[in-house]
Amino acid sequence: MPKPISCTSTKLVSDARWRMSWSATMAILLGLVIVVSVPGCSGCLRERTTAEEEAAKKKRQEEEQAKADFEPPEFRALPYDDRGPGNYIKPGHWVSGSIRLKANAYDYRGELYSKTTDQTGGSIPLPGTNYFFSATRPIALAKGQESWSDVTYYVPEINPGNSMSTSRWLLCRLQDRGGGGAVQSEVLPTSAMPAHQFYMVVLAANSDEYQYLSALDTVKPLSASMDQNESAPHYRVVTPKIIDRTPLPENPLTWTSIAVIVWDDIDQQALTTYQQEALLDWLHWGGQLIISGPGSLDRLRLSFLADYLPALADGAEELDQARFEPWNQKYVMEERVNNRKERYLLQLGDAPARGVKLKLADDAYFVEDTADLVAERRVGRGRITVTGFQLRDPRITKQWKNFDNFFNAAILRRPARRFVATDVEFVTTRWDSSRARNDPLAVSQLRYFSRDVESASRRYDRLDNKYREEHGLAQQNPPVESNQLGLGLAKEEQDDVTISVLPNAGFVATDAGVAAWNDNSGAANAARECLVEASGIDIPDAAFILRVTAVYLLVLVPLNWGVFWCIGRVEWAWIAAPVIAIVGAFAVIKLAQLDIGFARNRTEIGILEIQPNYHRAHMARYTSLYTSLSTRYHSEFDQASALALPLTFASGQITPTRFGDSTTEVRFDQEGLSASLTGFSVMSNSTGRMHSEYMLSLADEAVFSWKPLAGEKSAEVIYRGELAIHDAAVMRRVNHGSKDALEVAWIGELRPQETKTIHFEPMTDPWSVCPEWNQAKVFSPDIQDSEVSLRRLLNVAKDVRHLQTDDVQLIGWTDQDVPGVTITPEAPQRTLRTLVVAHLQYAQLPDPEGDVNTRRVLGQEPEKVLQDSADSIELLPEDGPK
Repeated sequence: MPKPISCTSTKLVSDARWRMSWSATMAILLGLVIVVSVPGCSGCLRERTTAEEEAAKKKRQEEEQAKADFEPPEFRALPYDDRGPGNYIKPGHWVSGSIRLKANAYDYRGELYSKTTDQTGGSIPLPGTNYFFSATRPIALAKGQESWSDVTYYVPEINPGNSMSTSRWLLCRLQDRGGGGAVQSEVLPTSAMPAHQFYMVVLAANSDEYQYLSALDTVKPLSASMDQNESAPHYRVVTPKIIDRTPLPENPLTWTSIAVIVWDDIDQQALTTYQQEALLDWLHWGGQLIISGPGSLDRLRLSFLADYLPALADGAEELDQARFEPWNQKYVMEERVNNRKERYLLQLGDAPARGVKLKLADDAYFVEDTADLVAERRVGRGRITVTGFQLRDPRITKQWKNFDNFFNAAILRRPARRFVATDVEFVTTRWDSSRARNDPLAVSQLRYFSRDVESASRRYDRLDNKYREEHGLAQQNPPVESNQLGLGLAKEEQDDVTISVLPNAGFVATDAGVAAWNDNSGAANAARECLVEASGIDIPDAAFILRVTAVYLLVLVPLNWGVFWCIGRVEWAWIAAPVIAIVGAFAVIKLAQLDIGFARNRTEIGILEIQPNYHRAHMARYTSLYTSLSTRYHSEFDQASALALPLTFASGQITPTRFGDSTTEVRFDQEGLSASLTGFSVMSNSTGRMHSEYMLSLADEAVFSWKPLAGEKSAEVIYRGELAIHDAAVMRRVNHGSKDALEVAWIGELRPQETKTIHFEPMTDPWSVCPEWNQAKVFSPDIQDSEVSLRRLLNVAKDVRHLQTDDVQLIGWTDQDVPGVTITPEAPQRTLRTLVVAHLQYAQLPDPEGDVNTRRVLGQEPEKVLQDSADSIELLPEDGPK
């Protein structure tokens, strides 16, 4: 058993524990005393931290002082993304962009000044004028805060014959308000897009899945050319990642470089109210919106696009292989690849594709041969397409080798193509027609009547002169022979060929493409000629002189004598005679000034274009300003979309100068929702001309509605605008069996908020359209009988060859001032005439046409052929083949 612990042992242990406890306590107390009484390392650390903070603060101050007052600006042309080189702009078009600015030293208030320049910052004159262009916008920068400012400016066309102006740069300058001292100035580079190239913008929740678009032949046609412009893609695909703002312009008239928008499952709130309105304007004048189902349709059901959608979602649907067989029948052809026959079919594999049932809107339709998976609806001149499948399904878009054929024909509705092998084993893409490979009219469908319509003035000059000769009227502008198709044919020589539809419905491309700012279109040239004929100076006629003389003599002799005879002071009449003579002289001068426009005169020709079932219109104004004394005009626009420039002189006409004057600056100022053009100077006893355009709302609902009635010969035209329209008529092309027919219905006066029932009659003379126009003062061929004649402009608009089958168009004019612009100083004489062109209906698009052959015309993929050719060249011996 264990031994018991003795009392002595217990005491020793207790003493040892007490001593250890006491020692530990003393050690802890000693440590605390040392820590409290001696600064040691902790104190040194605090001192070093304070010193470092002061040093760091001083260093930051030195760095701030070393910084420039303003950071270099960054420019982004809209639309843009961050995936590659940007700032692509189209010369001849207006451009919207965003400029990043930051002030480092102080808050700054001033203005942002910008203009198109060459690489050195030199101004580039506006072709055909004595001006160069600049734009300004007020700016407010808070110190240290980054700010993005929108800018809208015009890019003059590149003159191929002038090697000094082939580049386009943007001068960005911060300066004090009113053109004061500059605090920063930078010249920023941009890249010019060829005339045939346009933007394809993808607005998608996951835009990365649309990178495949850039590889399609539709987007980048195959080319054997070594010329960079000639081989440039038809579309520049932009796939932005939408986070806080969508990189699209808010001004619809700067969307002219955008041809197609692809929309996939994004919230409409990603677009501002102005961007939404701009998108609708762009659609109605020819834009193409492609909506990928099925997710997008539910999001758009209550959006700003709801009233224009071709179809709504009618439940989810699984798309099996059999659903796509019509595609394989239409867009897949047998071809020989690697010496064996192939048909590259669309094959889904085991899993069906995700889809949605499409419920069509009343005036929408399914595109032919798409198995009811592609619905389409005309929206004005443009269109919206909705797909019942996902445009980002890789089995359809990437793995199917004939998707490009389907995309070109059924989605973008472009003409059929032909792939041609060259003699050096290149493959090129061509249209299956005589159309040029890079024809801008096949790439973008955006059109403005005032900008893009062709000119046929020589044909109508000849016909109008013949009318004047038959009616004993004075001849005007003897016709010049033209080699254009069908021009100058006498009435008895007309046949079906002369009134058949023109290619592209009478629209033509320029060196800037289509929808560009154009002072030499058929409409612009006609408006300019109307202004020339409506001279700003009207010499008083004999009746005016007789009236003034009679009144003067009446006041001077009998009235003067009678007044003083009544008061018994006939002798005073001699005293009053000189006073009456002086007052009379001033009165005659004032009356003559008002009659001839001696001080200032304003004559304006407008073109108001209206699309079907839409409440907004496009207004183009061509303004002539005459002054007897040098005057600097200021034009103020109350429409946020307004654009304005001096009107160029006619093509081929030498730009007049006086005493060797150099080009001067005309400035486009933007502030809030208004814009203005300043610096437009007109020299004494001369005329200056200005061109301005903007979009405006004419009614709360659609301006015009069109409703055919029973019997097909009558229709109802509902007009909701506030402008009185004179001498209105409706013309259309209809199909009767196998032959087209032209019909016309006369309306006459169309008052505001009026509904008219019209009756169509066969068009007996397609070149006059309706005889009532020949009797109307403003439309009459007798130009001398009208104060301001619109005859030349009418001749462009009424050309029946612009009408396609089922197109319906109303033409008239108004003398009311269309709201939107105020010009100061005001002119005593103002004469305003506006041609109204209202499209009441467009024809449906024709059925899609598949390509004639495939890109594998050489038996392999073109890239494989080129690689094999390169490999064979590398294997050749240095001294050539044996």
